[in-house]
Order: sequence, then structure tokens, then C-alpha cells
Amino acid sequence: MNQRDRIRITEDALLGQAIGDAFGVPVEFLSRKDVRLINLHDMVGVDSKPAFFSRWGNTVPKGCWSDDTSMTIASMASFINNHGKIDYQDQMDQFIKWWDDEEYCSFDYPFGLGGNISAALKRYRMGCPALKCGGTQIMDNGNGALMRILPFSLYCIFHQLDCKETAAITGNGSAITHGHEISKICCFIWTEYLRMVSEKANIERAIDYIENLPYQKWFSGETMDAVDFVIKKRIRDLTEEDIGQTGYVVDTLYSALFSLYHADTFEKTILNAINLGYDTDTVGAITGAAAGIIYGKGNIPARWMMDLSRKDYLEDIARQFATCFSES
Repeated sequence: MNQRDRIRITEDALLGQAIGDAFGVPVEFLSRKDVRLINLHDMVGVDSKPAFFSRWGNTVPKGCWSDDTSMTIASMASFINNHGKIDYQDQMDQFIKWWDDEEYCSFDYPFGLGGNISAALKRYRMGCPALKCGGTQIMDNGNGALMRILPFSLYCIFHQLDCKETAAITGNGSAITHGHEISKICCFIWTEYLRMVSEKANIERAIDYIENLPYQKWFSGETMDAVDFVIKKRIRDLTEEDIGQTGYVVDTLYSALFSLYHADTFEKTILNAINLGYDTDTVGAITGAAAGIIYGKGNIPARWMMDLSRKDYLEDIARQFATCFSES
């Protein structure tokens, strides 16, 4: 893959992620029913006086992205600082810079830090090795690794790593904040999906590909059971009723796959994702990354792009990330 393609893919993915994230911020933690009653078609925030009350809609300006994109940018910054190399300790250092020093933010302060990541950062501050910081219990499978895995995914894609290598890299990328194997398999599945759409495969082909990977080579049977719609080749059969309104990583993965499958434009994809409710910024973010690659930033609605906070900054980070690998 040449540098021009790397820049295009990274820009499309990061802008798509930030758009989906920012669109979902004001309705985060509202139920599916309540989000649909609001019937959003444009970004809203405290400066646009939304006609509803929510955690962030009444405090955060429209177009501002949350921890999902901030931590993705922090991760990209680590790759940039290390000339395209992976340094897990520096990854954690950049996450701390985001939360403590207010870097990598969409506006005045960081927001959205989740419990699993907060616990991982606390372990790191106390001297725990970076790769041991993520929780390893079944209840530690929030979607906080999946939401920020994009830089690790692109690293694997740009270096054309095979599935075994990709499972190892994305597993480590997850483990610094989420160490359970369910989080790791979701990050791996999502990376392989992104690989296919980065290679211009359509959504049908991308689904066929991830449904037919030999997961048993890298993951336990119990872990594979957790993502049964993938393992049993039933992604196309997913319904809204199959997707919980939770922050569980599997529900988030399913939300993204469902939203992408049932749309044919970037706009429809994001609206599908947001209308699934609850963890709308994270579902919007990871869905938006894939939709950005599939449809290209030129097909993101102009009115949404105009409202996006720090667009030029996002594009600059994307270019720096995409070009840092040429030095490695």
C-alpha cells in the first residue's frame, strides 16, 4: 500500500469516527426508544439548545467528539512519536496526557472516561506493566478497547500482517486497558473487517471474510461462543432485538456490523448506529470509522463536517500517522 492510500484511508477513517462519535455524544445513555423519539438528523449540543435532557447534550457543544476519538488520537500520537513502532508504555502515557493534561481533546476539557479504562490507568500509575493493566474478568468487557483500536488495526493493515500476527497485535492493543479474551476477539474481528473494506471489498464480501476465519487457531471455544453471530455465520440475520442496549463490547461490535449492513450511504449508516441507543458515541465512532473508509470523507454530509470540532487537527494527525510508517 502506497503512502497516498495510507493517508486517504486514515483520513477517511478518523474523520468518519469523529463524526459518528460527535453525533452520538448528546444522546449517550438514552434508550433506543428515547433516541428515536428525538429523531436526530443533525448534530446538536449545548450551544444549539437541544429540546431534551441528557448527560452531555446540555454541557458539550455540538460537533465535539468524546473519549472514543481522543484516545484514538492519543494512540496515533504514540505511533507518531515512535516513528511507526509500537510502544505499549508510551500508549498508556499518551492516554494519561489526554486525561490529566487535557491533550487530544475536541474542546476545553476531556470527558467520557469509562470505568474499565480508569481502572487500567490506575494500575499503570501504580507500576503495573502496560500489557498487564487491562482487567481480565468477564465484567471487564466494556467497549473501551474496541473504540480506540483503529490505530492498531491500521498498523496491521498497512504492514499486511497475517491473521496470526494481527490477532497478537490487536490482542496486545486491547490488553493495555481490556485484557479479557472477549475484548481481544472483538478487536481482531473488527480489524479484519476494516482490512477488507480498506482493500475496497464491499460489505457482503467483508462479512463473508470475517465469518470464515479459523478463529479456533487463536481463541478459546468459550470466547468464540460470545460472538456466535460471527462464528455461526449469521451476521446478516442480526436484528435490533439481538443487540443489547449496553456498553458490552459484543453488543457494540454487533451494532456496528448491523448498522453498516443495513445502509448504503454514510449518513444512513450513522443514523442506524445512533438510533440503536445507549452507548451512542462509541457505536457511532467505530461504525463511523468503517463507513468513512467505505464511502470516503467526500460523502460525509457537508453540514455534519461543518459542525465537526477541530477538523483540521484531525486531518493533520491522520496524515502524520499515515506517513510515520515510511520511516520505520
